[in-house]
Amino acid sequence: MKETMRKYAERIAWNEINPHVRYDGRTSGLILDPGQEEVPLEILGFGIYQLENNLIIRETKEKEVVLVPQDGEFEAEVNGKKFDGKRTGGPFTAGPGQSNASALYIPCNARFSLRGNGEVAYFEAPALKEKSLFFLSSKEVKVLSRGDWIWRRDVVPLISPKDASSNLIIGETYNPPGFWSGTPIHQHDGQSSGESNHEEVYYHRFHLTKSSGDQFGPYGVQLLMDGIKLMKAFLIGDKSIFAIPGGCHPVVASPVSELLYLWGLAGRGDELVMRDIPEFLYLKSFEEIFKNLERDETKRVLSKESFKNLCKAYPFTKEQSDLLAVMLREKGYEIE
Repeated sequence: MKETMRKYAERIAWNEINPHVRYDGRTSGLILDPGQEEVPLEILGFGIYQLENNLIIRETKEKEVVLVPQDGEFEAEVNGKKFDGKRTGGPFTAGPGQSNASALYIPCNARFSLRGNGEVAYFEAPALKEKSLFFLSSKEVKVLSRGDWIWRRDVVPLISPKDASSNLIIGETYNPPGFWSGTPIHQHDGQSSGESNHEEVYYHRFHLTKSSGDQFGPYGVQLLMDGIKLMKAFLIGDKSIFAIPGGCHPVVASPVSELLYLWGLAGRGDELVMRDIPEFLYLKSFEEIFKNLERDETKRVLSKESFKNLCKAYPFTKEQSDLLAVMLREKGYEIE
């Protein structure tokens, strides 16, 4: 959000505040508390409940909460209504192009209990109005393919004000090994017209597990940048939690593992609108060209003249046309 960036961008740039938390897998409860000065968030909270047949009882008061199982089984009771959920084997067992995610939205002024075995992540934020209880089962989730080539990913929307919440927007994104997401880069921190004013949290998971003899384990890179003061890269691993006060925040998985991250956003009432950074918008035109060429699988050779005509349909600079040619060659096309 604009006010969050104003408060924290320079402090993150100077390493006074660290938005990256390497979760130990044991702590249970609120991890990113926006009420704490060292957490670069103003309204969005994130936590994890570690369940070992223990009972958790909580009142939401003025906040709304979304529970998203990460592994294991749980039973929740909210104002006398019971819900059963599970994610046996963790978030990768469904396989690419599919999802075993589910989510439970709990409105403000509610009392809930939670028990089970496993890990349940949750987001919380001030409710803008009182809504109804809502459960999205894994059978109801939809997987949406976004982007193309090395920035193609699967997005799974879970909870938003369009179907359940008053503020929180929750979902997951799956990156194949070596692929980018958050690309073309975008903002939603209210710094410019044409974008909403939201802050965000990522919870990163990698399919590969670190063995006892491994030096590094699975890894990726999370960027956080505003093009002015803040230009930072963070090495992430399994169970990395990342607070995003604003700015652009693309992430890339290393070639050694698939990456899946749970994400949540909250603001002060405006509908989520992401503004793509204009200098990289041509990547969306590249996506269109890739899809059009793939419709004719036999056409793998392009003459220089046909490539030139292909580019004429778009306002590409010479550098962008040259970049497209490089990408097409990497995708197996010949330009002669």
